[in-house]
Amino acid sequence: MPVPHAFVIDDDDIVRNSLGRLLRVIGIPSSGFASAEAFLERYRGDESGCLIVDIRMPGMSGIDLLEELQGRGSTLPAIVITGHTDEGSVQRLSGLNTVGLLEKPFSLAQLREMLARCPA
Repeated sequence: MPVPHAFVIDDDDIVRNSLGRLLRVIGIPSSGFASAEAFLERYRGDESGCLIVDIRMPGMSGIDLLEELQGRGSTLPAIVITGHTDEGSVQRLSGLNTVGLLEKPFSLAQLREMLARCPA
């Protein structure tokens, strides 16, 4: 069963909009947010779906967002995307509700494989 909705959180307009279009093409509705703060302003807490979140963003990072959501009791699974992987970030991700880490650039096949890990 496909993911019911994807929440794309990335400060890069091109990446965020491209992911949104790609998700629609494969049949997954999405909402895009330019920052973690913008997502939190809209998030109600009872939505189902999957987060696709960039690690590095101005203000609240993707990891900070996942820690905040965990503190709120959220069970939304997350696919984390990054252009730069570092050991400290990978360690902070352990224990958070992530299904995987994708390094930019990634393929449609890699994205689909990660989405398949998100519970519907």
